[in-house]
Amino acid sequence: MTIQWYPGHMTRAKRMIAEELKLVDGILEVVDARAPVSSRNPDLQDLTTKPRLIVLTKTDLADPAMTKLWLNYFRGQGQKAAAVNLLQGQGLQAIRQLVAQTFPNLKRVPRLFVLGIPNVGKSTLINGLTKRRGAQVGARPGVTRGKQWLSAPGMLLLDSPGILWPKFEDQDVAKRLALLASVRDEVFDQTEIVAWLLNFLQEHYPQALPARYGELEADDPIEVIGRKRGCLLQGGVVNRNQAAAIVLKDFRTGKLGAITLDLKPGSDAASVDHGE
Repeated sequence: MTIQWYPGHMTRAKRMIAEELKLVDGILEVVDARAPVSSRNPDLQDLTTKPRLIVLTKTDLADPAMTKLWLNYFRGQGQKAAAVNLLQGQGLQAIRQLVAQTFPNLKRVPRLFVLGIPNVGKSTLINGLTKRRGAQVGARPGVTRGKQWLSAPGMLLLDSPGILWPKFEDQDVAKRLALLASVRDEVFDQTEIVAWLLNFLQEHYPQALPARYGELEADDPIEVIGRKRGCLLQGGVVNRNQAAAIVLKDFRTGKLGAITLDLKPGSDAASVDHGE
């Protein structure tokens, strides 16, 4: 199975983003804490050299020890980075402080573009920073062009569509993004993705599966999970698609525990080839 997904609207969105970058002072680049490298779009990194702050979202679902390692990695690369738990509103003040430190001499509040791939939590981050939904600001560049500036303490924010890049050269990256729901479920085989996830968990988070499903002493854990969860067709045959969907939902909702798919910097699983 090869995963590729780059619908036409993303090409248009990339052109729009390139144009709107002229209006902003900097970038809030939003990534999923469960895959802080895999969920970075290289196209967005190459579009501008304006200051950027990397924001790791969904930390409530990620391995906290790995989140700390990734924050230290980004900061060691000379990049500003912060982690947020948007369900609890944690980390938002750290973003405000970093923004203030980045633009100390600006005579007005900085204008920031919120960028990222699909489903990393851009809108939730904006809602957390603005403390309200849809707070449109008056006469500002962008508003008259159909774009909406949102006012937050110490900054103005401009939202953007989530976009991927044209080709996944590294299919492990594609699998991680599929698991994070950054790629549409319809474009990949869920049983294959879940089989990959189960192998990953057995190697790196060995307690996650027995804690949720009990012991899985079998070469085919999807089969065992399907029987345990009653995913049976006529004649007692396991509905593997239904079983895979259960595992996928359990991962996405955190029922398998706090898991990070990009392993610590320098490990093989964190070595990512995004392609061109």
